[in-house]
Amino acid sequence: MPATTTSSLTSRQLPGSAALAELTGPSWLAAMTPLLPASVDRPWVWLSPDADDAPAILGWGRAARFTGVGTAGAHHAWQEFHDWAQHCDADPLALGSFPFSRDEPGELVVPRVTLIRRAKGAPTEILSTPSTPIPRPAPRGVPSQPTLTETSQPGAEQSWHQAVGEAVAALTADCQVQKVVLSRSVELTASHPLDQARVAQILAERFPGCWCYAHDGLIGATPELLVDLRGGRFRCRVLAGTRKPAWSRELLSDPKEQREHELAVASVTSSLDADGITPEVEGPFLLELPNVTHLATDITAEVGDRLDAARMVDDLHPTAAVCGTPREDAYRIIERVETADRGRFSGPVGWMSADGSGQWGIGLRCGQFSPGSRRVRVFAGAGIMPSSDPAKEWLETGAKMEAFRSALG
Repeated sequence: MPATTTSSLTSRQLPGSAALAELTGPSWLAAMTPLLPASVDRPWVWLSPDADDAPAILGWGRAARFTGVGTAGAHHAWQEFHDWAQHCDADPLALGSFPFSRDEPGELVVPRVTLIRRAKGAPTEILSTPSTPIPRPAPRGVPSQPTLTETSQPGAEQSWHQAVGEAVAALTADCQVQKVVLSRSVELTASHPLDQARVAQILAERFPGCWCYAHDGLIGATPELLVDLRGGRFRCRVLAGTRKPAWSRELLSDPKEQREHELAVASVTSSLDADGITPEVEGPFLLELPNVTHLATDITAEVGDRLDAARMVDDLHPTAAVCGTPREDAYRIIERVETADRGRFSGPVGWMSADGSGQWGIGLRCGQFSPGSRRVRVFAGAGIMPSSDPAKEWLETGAKMEAFRSALG
């Protein structure tokens, strides 16, 4: 049974929301953040690029929580949410995140209070119990510049070289395995607690073309869209292949990067083919972000009412972009050679509605805050091919971490 604090939510329009209707997503989030109670240190956030015409969400607390684990974990959690939502007077959304490992549980959470603009141009609603007062701006203080210290991990680079070497050896020994994705992390400690809502706001402002999220201390801005299913139409954005901006043109000619990208795209299209869905593929093209450039491909398909977004998350995760090819073989290599626990890094993160619509990114360009908001673990990964150079992959992961680290000040 789901853990709940209320069984009924209602919708009210936020006073003055007409002035918020046409704001860009980052500006809307900036306007909403002062409404967070000062006691809230772990907000719920989802913000899409404006071109998506998708919900913008800021919430806090828990009205209900639904868990799922295994290869059908997201769908199981959504089914419980769907049943629970039938008793609500409003149309609630649940925000979710699931670990990379399918052996660990993930969750969908309905915030106790949700501020939501369902599309650009729409009014901002408050989803809450009828007795919950309308949020008022609360002074959060001017954030002071933190001092950040990276916790020393003796032998971290050496361990990375060893893991990449073992992965390359496995790829060389088994020609069926074509790619493995490895990850690493660093832990940062701040001189004082960091404002997680402020971090999410900075990421949204700096990366307006990404999907920004905050879920139980996991905060990030991912450029990779796993599932967008609304109105019967599926869309995703696949990334594989990375360069610093000065060398971005190499992505169009480097055989290693091209092959890595082809495998990532194929892992999505083959899954859709297995469900009897014919996808349309557009790419690859260069996706230029402030800190790095990626090879990207957009995939779309007409799905109708055959699948819900949660089931598609279960089908596609983990993709070749975060695991490897073939998926199960790469997954076993990761379990053997990767020394750190990814947690929810590179897992699905997003939202679901009770009708099966939803939007999910891959939990990339992110950090996981520990209780107290002073410590945060920053993650990044790299696709390993038989020709991979451990030193170059170390630099690539470091470049990817800068997107999140820069938001901490």
